Amino acid sequence: MRTWEEVHFGIDRKDVLESALNRPKHSATYEKADLVRQSATLCFGLIKNHPWLGGNKRTVTFLMEVFPEVNDHSLAAQDKWIVDMALLVESDSWNVDEIEKWLRPAIEKIHNA
Repeated sequence: MRTWEEVHFGIDRKDVLESALNRPKHSATYEKADLVRQSATLCFGLIKNHPWLGGNKRTVTFLMEVFPEVNDHSLAAQDKWIVDMALLVESDSWNVDEIEKWLRPAIEKIHNA
């Protein structure tokens, strides 16, 4: 038996989603940000912009694992830790710098044999 059911789903505001998705590219271009900083800016933008009608933190939890992977890296963090981090960002306890400090030891380059 499910204890919750998402009633609303989909993109709420396309403009704020696009803004958050462009944050890594902008930070790389204008700040010379590495992948860890880019991941932090993506995470922060998605959480604070709240672009979806529902499932924002769940989606960010998923994307925090996917973004490093598509860039030949992996995120060594349990889902619970990612959710805890998302809640800290959502509550204004953490900003991009805190996310970056948390991510830095958890993101590793994938070494192909």
